[in-house]
Amino acid sequence: MANILLLGVKVPFTTGGQDVLLKSLRGELERRGHTVDTVELPLSVQPKESYLLQAAHWRSLNLSSFGEHEVDLVISTKFPSYYAKHPKKSVWLVHQHRAIYDLYGGRYSDFSDDPRDEQLREKLVEGDKVVLGEASYIAGISQNVVDRLQAFNGMGGEVLYPPLSLAGRYYKDAAEPYILSVGRICSIKRVDLILKALPQIHSFVKLKIVGQADEPGVMDYLKNEIDKHHLWERVEFLGRVSDEELLELYAKSLAVYYAPHDEDYGYVTLEAMASSKPVITAHDSGGVLEFVEHEQHGLIVSPDSESFGKAVNRFVEEEGLAERLGDNGRERLTALGVEQSGWDTIVEGLLTPLRENGERHEREISQRAVAS
Repeated sequence: MANILLLGVKVPFTTGGQDVLLKSLRGELERRGHTVDTVELPLSVQPKESYLLQAAHWRSLNLSSFGEHEVDLVISTKFPSYYAKHPKKSVWLVHQHRAIYDLYGGRYSDFSDDPRDEQLREKLVEGDKVVLGEASYIAGISQNVVDRLQAFNGMGGEVLYPPLSLAGRYYKDAAEPYILSVGRICSIKRVDLILKALPQIHSFVKLKIVGQADEPGVMDYLKNEIDKHHLWERVEFLGRVSDEELLELYAKSLAVYYAPHDEDYGYVTLEAMASSKPVITAHDSGGVLEFVEHEQHGLIVSPDSESFGKAVNRFVEEEGLAERLGDNGRERLTALGVEQSGWDTIVEGLLTPLRENGERHEREISQRAVAS
């Protein structure tokens, strides 16, 4: 058995998909007899010049051993955790720093064509190529993530879809007249578009939003929109909820709205499908489209409030549509095998570096276990 470190990046006071992924992966590795611990460093997004320093912090860590424990493998997840140096490094890529890649030059990136930004961007891209090139094994959490890696860095990788952490606990209940939105509240998740669609949606339909804001000013903006359209009776901000509350919210929703811009993966998509609920998403929502087909498991529309409003109204007005698409989604999820199975393949892939030196490395691990 091996001593393994999971490397994560933490934005304090927020919770996201990476937190779920690390917790689940740790449990699966420990269940297979490995000794596992998690190392996380805080990520600060401002000033952007600090990204080089934060990458250097990861690079400077000596992760070879701690006390009597030699570290056999490190598994990195997202920028800049993969800057950590270790002779046996796997990367299960959640995403790189998207502002210098697929988001560059758009509304969701703070990098422009300013010469200083260009210089910083070039250094970060070149750094990524070097440190990711050191990895013995690379996978992405979706085809979307792997495609970006190939397009921008010229590197390939396997696709390892993370199974759901609450697998086996999702259920379906009678639909109530509300649309559910789950996830971080920030501009790229586009919660504002479904909120601004409410005036076009039948007045008895409400919007319930689970998640916390992690972007300055975003809540003020949303509250101004609510005030402008007199929507306080129709919008609920629920913040962070318990697992039991989340399962119930999914089970009783009419449909789940999840339409971020070019999403990496999106647990929310699979959670909706596991709860037999249709997904309302957009043509440009990235990883979501690896699971949802239009008119089969949800509705895929243009990323604007008018289109989202019409989609919700279809579920209200067309009897049986929401239930049919939700049931289809449940069947598709089962067929894909990503709800609760798949961990054996994931673990086998991520442990690839331990097998690279064949029996010699396994023998070293066994000898240390006996000596201890």
